[in-house]
Amino acid sequence: MGFKYLNKDQNIFDGDDGEDVYANEEQLKTRLEYFEKQLSELSDDSPVKDRINHLIEIGRIQVERYKGNDAWEKAFTAFDLAQENELWELAVEACDVMFLSEGPEALKALGHALWLGITFPIDAEITVAMLQHLVEESPKESDTRAIASAAAHYITSIRCGKDDDLTFFASQMIASVADDHSHVSDQSTFDLWRKTLQLDKPEVFLKKLSGAIDQLVGDKWWIDRDKIRAKLDAEGKH
Repeated sequence: MGFKYLNKDQNIFDGDDGEDVYANEEQLKTRLEYFEKQLSELSDDSPVKDRINHLIEIGRIQVERYKGNDAWEKAFTAFDLAQENELWELAVEACDVMFLSEGPEALKALGHALWLGITFPIDAEITVAMLQHLVEESPKESDTRAIASAAAHYITSIRCGKDDDLTFFASQMIASVADDHSHVSDQSTFDLWRKTLQLDKPEVFLKKLSGAIDQLVGDKWWIDRDKIRAKLDAEGKH
């Protein structure tokens, strides 16, 4: 079962599906021109969300065109605007574009996406997509993959409910990771594997995930985490 977050509600050009729409350079250029025009027509009074969304769309198109530098530039501008206005879901989407651009600080961008996507109750689909990136970036035998997949299941269970399709996807993700990690192929072995790695204890695996995120970012954060935590504490949300 595959899952990739690309973009929501994007069908303004025609009704064709997925890859057919984005198949060739001419179509990409048409989309690029459309969003660049939309961006250029914004005024100072336009909603900041519109500017951020257009920048993200341009960044995504440039990723598809293998124009990584331009994708990064647009996405970082979008990220700056999003964090200034505390539009955290859009900030995560901008980080996703930076990660996909494969620039020199792509993993740092992923670290920011993970921290924000877990800290704030944004669309669970986006957070899970960021955790899937971490799974795919980590060695198959690493505990980081197990921790990321456990976090995905935990988050979907809370934000979506246990019977949601996304929660089912997350359960499939962790089962696949268990097989890669320790050749787990049945329920009893899975239960033992989960308990051995303490994946049944959110307070443990989330702390380990925090450590993995710190390794991705290092000591050069683009956000003030202490300020964000203090605000969340004051609002009773953390």
